[in-house]
Parts: sequence; C-alpha cells; structure tokens
Amino acid sequence: MTQPLMPAYRWLWPGKSPLPGALWAVATAAVAIEAQDFLEALAARAPLGLLLLDDAPYGGPIPWLRLPRLAAARTVGRLQPRRLVMLEDDPRARALAAVSPARTVWINGASADLLALGRVFVASTMQETQVGGGELTGDPLVAPLPVAPTPQADFCARFQAVRAAGRWIVYFAATTEGEEPLAYGAFLQIAVTSGGLLALAPADPARHEGVYREAIKYHLLTTRQRRLMTSEVPAKTRVYYIEDAPARRSMYDCADLIVVGGTFRGGAVDMAAALAPGRPLLIGPHRQDPLVRAAVRARIAVTCDREADLAACCRSLLGDADARAQYAQAIHAWLHQQPMARQQVLDALTG
Repeated sequence: MTQPLMPAYRWLWPGKSPLPGALWAVATAAVAIEAQDFLEALAARAPLGLLLLDDAPYGGPIPWLRLPRLAAARTVGRLQPRRLVMLEDDPRARALAAVSPARTVWINGASADLLALGRVFVASTMQETQVGGGELTGDPLVAPLPVAPTPQADFCARFQAVRAAGRWIVYFAATTEGEEPLAYGAFLQIAVTSGGLLALAPADPARHEGVYREAIKYHLLTTRQRRLMTSEVPAKTRVYYIEDAPARRSMYDCADLIVVGGTFRGGAVDMAAALAPGRPLLIGPHRQDPLVRAAVRARIAVTCDREADLAACCRSLLGDADARAQYAQAIHAWLHQQPMARQQVLDALTG
C-alpha cells in the first residue's frame, strides 16, 4: 500500500478513527521496512496501522499515516489505539506515550526513562542492565537465525603452543577489500605492549593470493593455513593466514576477540557465524547488515565507530578479561532467547 489512510489535512477535522481499536506501530520508515516481517506477523493476528515518524517513503503493505508534527493528544484521540507499539525511541514517540490512555509497549527498549512510559521489552541482558528493568524477550525484529556450520573437531587444538606461550588471539574474520591493512596496523600497535597472534581470513577466495603477497611487506612470521605441514601452529607465528571456508568458520571458536569483517570498509558480513560461538565481537561503523544492527541494538558487541580507534578498541577488550566474559555470556543468553523472541512478543501484544 503506497497511499496513506487519510491525507494530512484530515488530522485537523473531527471524525472517527481510520482503524478503530487497532494496534498502531510507531517508527521511522527505515525501521518499519527493516521490521517488515515482524509487522506482517503482527498484522496477521490483529488489526494494525503504522504511524510514521518521518517523511521518508514507505511502500510496505501495512496501512500507514504520517504523524503530525504537533498535537500528540489530538493524534492519540483521533486514532483511538488499542495499543501503541513503539519500535524505536524518539521524542515524538515519547510525547504520544505520555498522553495515550492506551497501553504503550516499547520494543528493544534501551533507556531507563521508558519504564515510566509503558511496558518495556528488552532484547538482551545488557539492555536489561542498562534500562534497570524491563521484560527480557530477545529481539522480535530479527528474522530466525540461520543454523551455524559445525566447526571442525579439535580445530582449536592447533593453537596449543600459542596458548602455552601466554599469547592472545585476535581474529579478523571474513575481511573485505581495504580491511587487511587495518588488521595489520591494529595488530602491530597492540603487539607493542603484549604478545599475540593475528588470525586473518579474507572473505573472497579470489583475493587470497593477492592479500598474502601484499602482507609480506609487514615482515611478520606468517603461517598459511593451507600450507601448514603439521596440525599445530608454531609458537613463534605472528599471523595465521586462513584460506578455506571450513577453517574460517572454525577459527571463530578459537579467538579471544573477533573483529567482524565487512563492518569497517563495508561489504558482506558473516555475522551469524561470528555470533555462534559466543566470543566477544568488535563491530565497525558499517552496519547495513540487519544482524549487525541487531547486535548493536542489544549491546552484545563492542562498537568502534572510527577506523583510527581500532587498535585502542581491541586493546581495551583484550586487557579486560571480565568484560570479555560479560560479553560472551550476553551473546550466549541472546542466542538462547532469539528462537522464542518473536512468538513471545506477538503473544504479549495480542493476548
């Protein structure tokens, strides 16, 4: 449906609600489009309208209106909602909640202030701590997660010598073009004060040889995964260079810290595989992938908004074992919650 339920000037006239007794979801157009599967599932259970907070185009199937810029009380009175479902925290959404006689529900709440404005669903234990309460549901906006591939048995045993030397492992996983120099630069800065191993896995097989030849200029002792003659990585290795997909997936289980490729220079992101083992994750500024955005919303990953800060972000997490354990625990809890998240929220909204 591409036309609104009524033109903007009709908001000024008295009259009946365009969808009497309906649930009304409130969001910007971008968030509504991202949440389309959830909204359609909700609309299949109860009458649903969409109240858009901005002027961006929306072409989805949910009947929609644009929120007037003023008169929150008039808006709520005109709509006569059964319930307001807030998909994001926004000042105008808060104004509606403050005057609505109908119950307001906040999805993926992230602020303690929301507890005074309705029922707050939180996506993770990290969000629950930040809000100071709420109901832990998981993130209903996320599509069901794909099943992660099974790692190779005993793959991590090949790093016994590295671990025995007391060294950490940072994994730059499924990197895209331009991210390998960032990986080497960050590693060299971190390794100045502590010893560790850089595991590096470019995502595109066509780039493997070129990236390796370019890496020679860094003069770091490198073991190529495909050319390793024994099962164990030598203790003096500085870079473990991964060139096949099964090894790339298995490496997630072995790292102290995973830097998610595709989030620093853009490109495809292997986020489901990165989340699966529950290792601490570091995410860059490129967050087009829905699962990346979900992890950021849930605060189960460390965000690094500037490439220049990458080494500092890695160093901070490597230097805090308690923080790494906390993030790992939060990821495991989130993954456990997600299969039930959408059903649980749908039941709560329509029950």
